[in-house]
This record gives sequence, C-alpha cells and structure tokens, in this order.
Amino acid sequence: MKVLFYSLVLAITVSASAQQTGKQSLAQLKESPAGSKIIWFFDAVKSGNISTESVEKYFSPKLIEKMGADELLAAFEDIRMNDGALIMYQADRKKMTEYKLIVKGTKSNEWMEMGFYFEDESPYRIAGFTIDTTEGSFESLTPIYPKSN
Repeated sequence: MKVLFYSLVLAITVSASAQQTGKQSLAQLKESPAGSKIIWFFDAVKSGNISTESVEKYFSPKLIEKMGADELLAAFEDIRMNDGALIMYQADRKKMTEYKLIVKGTKSNEWMEMGFYFEDESPYRIAGFTIDTTEGSFESLTPIYPKSN
C-alpha cells in the first residue's frame, strides 16, 4: 500500500460551527475558508505552479516549521510525478477543520483517500494532509473537481 504522510498532528478543539459536516458540494467547498484551500491544493498539483510564497500563504507556520517549505514543495512534485493531476470524487467534512476526500490520480489511475487538517482559527491554513491508496470501487461516483467538460 502506497502511503504518503505529510501532517502535523495537532490536538484540535473546535467550537460549534454553523457550517455543516457531511458530504460537500463544490459550492460548499468554495464557500468554506478551509474548503477553498483544498481547491487551491488541487489546482497547484495540476499546474505545478507552487512557490515558497504560496506555501507560506496556504500552510500553517507550525507545519512549515516542522516539515520545512522545501519538503512541502517536494510533496507537490511527488504527487504530480507519481499520480498526475488529482480528480476529487467525494468530499466529506468531518468537522470544521477536517475533510476526507476520495480522489483519483490521472497518471496513476489509483483511487486514494486524502485527509486535510486545518488550523482551528482564521485563516484556516493547512495544518497537515495525508494521501493513501484505498481499496474499493468508486466508479459510480461523479467527479466534483475539476468537472469534466
């Protein structure tokens, strides 16, 4: 089983939130401060257009301090080289600061589960992420992002 693990495990206490948990639409992701960073992540993997400045903007200082900006930049290149662009088929919001996704790589053609973890306060930067191959058939799912034309 292929496992890439890039996360800073934080004890996250979250106050009650008006935003709903559960399956998320693209519109819900775009409206959410954390969800919009997931969209940015997918776009950055696809384009390969990521810089130290964007790492500092979208990732938490604690994660950058622990992993280093160079390691985070390398993670994008690893995903891009091994899996290609990522297609999101399902987004499940576990809590305000945690999402689980079902994705497929355009190059690897493998189904994967991604976890995204965010700071518990605004601006809700990425505090960690995981990507693991997963077993199962998700062929019945329709892509959420990017949508096929």
